[in-house]
Amino acid sequence: MSYPYRENLEVLGDTSDETIRCSRCSRVLCRLDEDWKKACIRRTFPPTHAGPLMTDLEGYYLLEKLYCPSCGALLDSDLLEESSARPTS
Repeated sequence: MSYPYRENLEVLGDTSDETIRCSRCSRVLCRLDEDWKKACIRRTFPPTHAGPLMTDLEGYYLLEKLYCPSCGALLDSDLLEESSARPTS
């Protein structure tokens, strides 16, 4: 049995063993109790990638997009503060 989880994601299995998978290609990303975002391919872009009205956010935010590692379907997108998007050393 499967049911929608969010756009392009679904939950598959019974209540004792549920997994989250891509609804486009059926790639299993993780168990339901795990963070599915860790299994995704992450790409960051300048905020203007979302449109020209985002120009004022340049230098402050980055647009992060999460993709299915198998088929490349877009699973999530979010604006991140630029300082938190860069790894710290």
